[in-house]
Amino acid sequence: MDVKELLNFVDESMFAKTGKRLNDLQRKVIEGALNHQKYVDIAESFERSEGHVKDTGYELLQMLSEVFEEPVKKGNLKSVLERQRDINFNISDGNNGSIANVINCVNFNSDRTKPKTDKVPLEQSDPQQNKQISKIKKLQDLGLTNDEISELLEIPLELITGTNLEESA
Repeated sequence: MDVKELLNFVDESMFAKTGKRLNDLQRKVIEGALNHQKYVDIAESFERSEGHVKDTGYELLQMLSEVFEEPVKKGNLKSVLERQRDINFNISDGNNGSIANVINCVNFNSDRTKPKTDKVPLEQSDPQQNKQISKIKKLQDLGLTNDEISELLEIPLELITGTNLEESA
């Protein structure tokens, strides 16, 4: 995966979690870290003081640790980003997406209810039920609420919180 893809992934992930985009210096710090540059070299190429770049880098790594819910340091940045990028799951048949894509798909302020005919019940065949349960567990692990999962997967909330899911846990 190239640096540009990782920068876009970080930007989308930060925006999905915080509502903020990366600024130019933050992008340069990430790019420099991915290319094993020292802060002094990043500072020179961006015409900033080394102290300012170090402070920006420290704050950025703290934010990324919160966004990805694991410790992020300059030395493990690439592996964390690649691992987080690879956390893909099947949102619907044949379509893969990342957490940033899922969060952007969920309409948190929706007043519109979906018709019952569009819902995919968990009481289908065992393989289909297991697939839905797996999706639900992954989304819960990523921090989505049961209401958000119900809307995203278009299944009734009762089926997510019901005994069928809890028994298979």
